[in-house]
Order: sequence, then C-alpha cells, then structure tokens
Amino acid sequence: MIYSDANGDGLFNTDDRVLCGSSDPSYTFGLNLNAGYKNFDLSMMFTGVAGVKRMIDTNGFGGEWSGDDVHPNNIWLDAWTPDNKNAKMPRIAVSKTSNNLENSDFWLQDGSYVRLKNVQFGYTLPKNTVKSWGIENIRVYYSGENLLTFHKMMIDADPELGSLYSFPINQTHAIGVNITF
Repeated sequence: MIYSDANGDGLFNTDDRVLCGSSDPSYTFGLNLNAGYKNFDLSMMFTGVAGVKRMIDTNGFGGEWSGDDVHPNNIWLDAWTPDNKNAKMPRIAVSKTSNNLENSDFWLQDGSYVRLKNVQFGYTLPKNTVKSWGIENIRVYYSGENLLTFHKMMIDADPELGSLYSFPINQTHAIGVNITF
C-alpha cells in the first residue's frame, strides 16, 4: 500500500486523514412493479441506494495468515508479489503490524446497490372450477425475498450491511395457497 502525506508536513500520522465519502446514502429508492394476465399475476419490488461508501473491515479480510481463525477471501489470489506487480490487491500481510490493514481509500468501496427485495408469482384458479367445491377463490403462489443484488464492491459482501461480520440478509423462498370461502 502507498500512503500520501495529505497535509504536507513530512509525517505520516492521523493528521493526514481526509474525508472520502459518507456511509449515509445520497439517494434511497424503490420500485414496485405489478402485472397480470388472465389468471396469472406477478409483482416485484426493488430497493436500493446510491452515493454511499462502505469501508471494508480488514480484520479477517485483510490478507492475514495468522492461524486457524483467519481464512483470507479468494480475492487475495491476485495479491502483489514480485512476479505479479499489476495485482488488484496489496501484498499478503504476515502479521497485524502490516501497513496493509491501515484505513485507506483503497478499502473504501462504492456501496451503491439495487436489490430484488421481493418477487411473487401467482395463479388463481378459474371461479367456475372452484365454485363447485364450495370455495370462492383459490390462488397458488411462489414468493421469494432477497433473490438478487447488484453492486460493484470488490468482494461478495452484502452492501446493505455495515460490516462483513453482520449476519447476512436471508434469501427466502415460499410456496403458498390462499383460499377464500
């Protein structure tokens, strides 16, 4: 990693820190789409944010090789070595004293994302079919939550979460039947 003397005093210390973005998004948005054709219906909900920065927590991700509790991310397969000088990642750290783990804008990622938050696809049986059963309406459906997320972060982490160590947002699938008597 290469660090700059941001204030020009000839020292590398906390006085060289600069503001490089915000963890609060500039824009928050959502989109609901609904469609129906004959007895089929489809609804989708998208959510997202733009203009947000996420600092990758390098503790456990920073390329350390310090025992069984740390298993570096696969992105470190393209780490700097004397034979791989155009690598995407800095050299692999040998210990926590490595400068690789210092906060820098290298670890600051664009946290903007778009997520397919919910999709539901259903089919309503024809009324003349279910009326003979003494039922007014039957609808069979599939529902899925958190199915797709599009982002530009260097690692496959959930950009909606503030830390790599947060519990991920679950992806759920459900099949159901709505019956009206």
